[in-house]
Order: sequence, then structure tokens, then C-alpha cells
Amino acid sequence: MPVALGLPVLAWQAVFFLAPLVFLVVITFWQVRSFRLEPAFVLDNWTRILWSTPFHRALGHTLQVAATTTVLALLLALPLAYTIAFRLSVRVRDLAVSLLAVPVFSSYMLRIYAWQVVLGADGIANAVLGAVGLPKLQLLGGAFSLQVGLLTLTLPVAVLILVFAMVGVDRTLIEAAENLGCRRAQVITRVLIPSIRPAIVLAGTTTFLLAFGDYVGPLFMTGSKPPTLSILLVDTVKSGSQWPRASVVGVSMLAILVLVFALGRLAGSVRIRRRAS
Repeated sequence: MPVALGLPVLAWQAVFFLAPLVFLVVITFWQVRSFRLEPAFVLDNWTRILWSTPFHRALGHTLQVAATTTVLALLLALPLAYTIAFRLSVRVRDLAVSLLAVPVFSSYMLRIYAWQVVLGADGIANAVLGAVGLPKLQLLGGAFSLQVGLLTLTLPVAVLILVFAMVGVDRTLIEAAENLGCRRAQVITRVLIPSIRPAIVLAGTTTFLLAFGDYVGPLFMTGSKPPTLSILLVDTVKSGSQWPRASVVGVSMLAILVLVFALGRLAGSVRIRRRAS
């Protein structure tokens, strides 16, 4: 009976994930002739992409951007989640969680366009600077605007994960630590953070995955300069309909994401085992 109940889920995964993934891997060995995709078995696509300088640069830039976003998101999400979980009343906390959930399910493209209005050369931010007598700044088109866009995507998710974890922490442990004379900083570092370490790993992993694979933010917030792997994938398709080489980029991205996710799960499980022992 449990196997029969799981068949619809397995079928859904096979049809909508496994089959397209297998087809994507197969395409990496095909070739393009006269702008037409033809079945073949060649390794030229893999060697041209994996050993190319543009791929190495895009990979390094993408890893740097995703890692930076992960660190910034966690640094911002931890105090925000702590305030929501422990400093607000239940009614206000539920309202804050609802407000955080709204951007998660709203249009990411719309939020990016809104930031373009704010950070543009004649946008709201520069209008405020001009009103107080300060010179205009080039806020759009660089690393700053890219991180703003990526944090718009990832920060609400990270905060929600941490809030749900903190709400589930046994309050008696915190009260016991306070009664024993621990300061607030000690309670947070020695009791709270170890209790929610798996959630921190999950929030960091989710943030990295979202930032690593994002296409909209790098395209509209930096003009694709320098390109990320997502931008490189699209540009490769546009360059002579090179679907096989673009598939190599896509498979490489997926392999990196699976590796990051596996490392995150391993880090969380190791900590859980230590606590259990």
C-alpha cells in the first residue's frame, strides 16, 4: 500500500523531471549543422564549453555572486527572524509572516522593475540625494544593484525558514540559560543558533540555489555584464542555435546545484547526529 500511494509522485517526477533531464543530457552529445539539430554522439560540445575561458569566467562570477548573496541573506535574516519570532506578539508575528510570504509568491520580474525605478540614474534614490544636496550615484548596473535584486528574491525565503525554526525552539531552554546568568548574546550563540543550525543550513542552501540559477536579476540589474552562467546559457543558444552546448552549460549548473544541496543536507544531518548522540 505505501508503494502504491507513492506511485503518482514517482510518475510525476519521472515525466516532468527525470525524462527532460535525460533528454537534456542526450542533447549535449548532438551537433548542429546548418542551424539544425542532428542526433550524434560527439564530445566536442563538452570540450568546447568546459575548457573555454568564457565558461570559466562565468562560473567564477556566478559562484562569487551566489556566495555573497548567501552570506548577506543570512546576516540580514538571522536578526530579522529573531525579532519576529521572539520580540513580536503572536498576532503581529503572524502578520509579519504573511507580509513576508507575499513577495515569495508575487512576480519577481515586477519587483526587479520596481528596483530599476528606484536605483536608476533619474530614479527615486538619486532624486532623494539631489534633494539633500548630494551628487547622483551610479546605483544601477553594478554589483550593488545585482545584490539588491538577488536579496529581493532570496531574503524573504531565508527569513521565513528561520522564523519557523525559531518558533519551534523549546522556550524552556532559553529561559533556563537566562536563569543561569547567560547574557542575551550568549543565549543566542550557545542555545538558539545550535538549536536551529539545520534551518540555517537549509536557508543558506536555498539562498545559494536561487541566486546561482537566477537569470532575471543579472539581466536587468547589471545588463549581463559580466555574464553569469544563466546568461551564458541563453547567449549560447542565440549563437547559431547551439542547443547542445547550451545543454552542457545547463547540465553543469544542475550538477553544481545538486552538489551544493547534497553538501547542505550532509552538514545538517551530521549536526543532528551529534546532537542525538
